[in-house]
Amino acid sequence: MRRSTEKHLLLLLGAVVLQLACGPQPVGGEDGVDERDTIDTVESALTAPTMVEAVPGDSRVTLRWSSATAGTEQYQVRFRVADGTWSYRSAGSNTTYVVTGLTNGTRYEFRVRIKGATVETTSTYSNGLYATPTADECTGTAVRHISVTGAGTKDGLTAQNAGTMANLNAFITAVGPGGQVCIHGGTYGTGYTVSAGGADGAPVTLKGILGRPVFQSTFEASTRAKSGAVAFQVRASNVVFHNLEFRHVGTCFAFRAVAPVSHVTLSQFRAENLATCVDVERSTTASVTDLTVRGAMILQFTRGGIFLASNTNGVLIEDTYIDMQPQLIGGQGSDYPVGIAFYDTARNVVVRRATVLNVIGKQTDYTQGDGIDGESTASDVLVEDSYFRGSEDGCIDTKVRNMLIRNTVAAECKRNYRLWNSATPGPRVESVTSYQPRDAHFFMRSGVTTAVGIAVHSSNAARLVAYDCDTQCTFNVQGVSGTLADASRLNATGAVTGNTLVYGQAVTIPPVPNPTPFTP
Repeated sequence: MRRSTEKHLLLLLGAVVLQLACGPQPVGGEDGVDERDTIDTVESALTAPTMVEAVPGDSRVTLRWSSATAGTEQYQVRFRVADGTWSYRSAGSNTTYVVTGLTNGTRYEFRVRIKGATVETTSTYSNGLYATPTADECTGTAVRHISVTGAGTKDGLTAQNAGTMANLNAFITAVGPGGQVCIHGGTYGTGYTVSAGGADGAPVTLKGILGRPVFQSTFEASTRAKSGAVAFQVRASNVVFHNLEFRHVGTCFAFRAVAPVSHVTLSQFRAENLATCVDVERSTTASVTDLTVRGAMILQFTRGGIFLASNTNGVLIEDTYIDMQPQLIGGQGSDYPVGIAFYDTARNVVVRRATVLNVIGKQTDYTQGDGIDGESTASDVLVEDSYFRGSEDGCIDTKVRNMLIRNTVAAECKRNYRLWNSATPGPRVESVTSYQPRDAHFFMRSGVTTAVGIAVHSSNAARLVAYDCDTQCTFNVQGVSGTLADASRLNATGAVTGNTLVYGQAVTIPPVPNPTPFTP
């Protein structure tokens, strides 16, 4: 018996020595699919990095992140398409990394972590950023180059002979339909007018390369001014603006009542400290048709993020993040700021995967500041798969005729969904969720509306509906779930069917999504 015990102890000792000799075991593979990607479920002593930027290129995306640690930490990047399988790359000790071998035109999600040999030396993953690689076509005869000061002969034919922004319209004409004007990274001024464009189905692309060109003036949002220097006045059709940045400007893109404009795309741009970023002016003669705003981040504004007015017809706003960030500009914007506005006869608009936050305006008498504001002269608007939070008055405040809001979250506004049904058919909601408003989840002014498949979550004194009716108005509910403080808060004037509410439950608001390649 004694010999057996001694033998067993020797075997155990040998296993320990072998383990020490081999050293600690890694938590996963270096490239390809991770072998043990379970670190996210284990508490780590290290703070996750913050993904700062994901800049697409030709079959590649350049990532940049910041880290709370300093030293020789090793980083691991992971990426995927939609909700597919993650792929992994070892990024070494740098805080930038280029992911190559990607498919152009495909949208990827990227995250990064510190990866060590143990749980204690491995962090959780960072926030995710999205980017879509695109072919780099800044070569050939249908291309011109622009830099801050120009170079060489300044004919724009090559990067070594780049022109300046003074050549912009001449270069657009020179490259012709389907061509590109490549604007090199650097800091530029404002006051540029685009008066030349491409052709239907073959736009000219004004594309930032080698980083992002920054268009900058001296505007300060803390003054609460509603106007200032304009970066681009858009007076031409069939133009794409891609990968640009704006700082301290009154307006990024202004559409004025000069000539009808159509087929314009504003993609992947970042704007900070401004009055109104995208502004179709209120005029009886302004006309904009087929406008796309995609992959934009708009921060620190006084008047608005995107204003659609006049004769605007056919707009797509998607993958856009708008945040006033009032704490950075003195507490509020102008008296009547709006994240996205639908005025005059703006119509046929789709807002998809938008995040609109913290629009704060007038805070005395009748408070102001809406995530969306829409007048009854506008019509045919769809808002879906979006997130609104923290505005002074309404998360969505709309009188728009035939407006549908669906699969959307609103949280922590005075009234999360303000539905004015003075026009027929008025705005309506389907499959929306409302969290913790300061007064009511919904608002009714007049008319009749039906909410279908809604969820409400509040533990405060918020009511289901706030009414302000000159005559009788009716709020019908078909299917309501979630929680209210108590049963007295379920105060719809119409029929309530499919009620599965519980009362007095705690409320957790879902995190803010960022559908852009930028970080706020």
